[in-house]
Amino acid sequence: MYQYEIRLLHADRTTDTIMEVIHLNDNAAIRAAKKMAEARPFEVWRDLDCIYGRATIVAPMSPRFRSAR
Repeated sequence: MYQYEIRLLHADRTTDTIMEVIHLNDNAAIRAAKKMAEARPFEVWRDLDCIYGRATIVAPMSPRFRSAR
């Protein structure tokens, strides 16, 4: 069993909801995330690795970072 973080995203790819879950493997975690997200974009993380979705890094000086705070 592995611990995963599922991030449900807004349409602009900012984080809406973060859930910590435990699944048997990566495929099970991704299937569960697809069910939870329905049509919304999402990411699945195992430790510091994004195993599904598009991880975007926002620089601290960008306007997007400042507006998220």
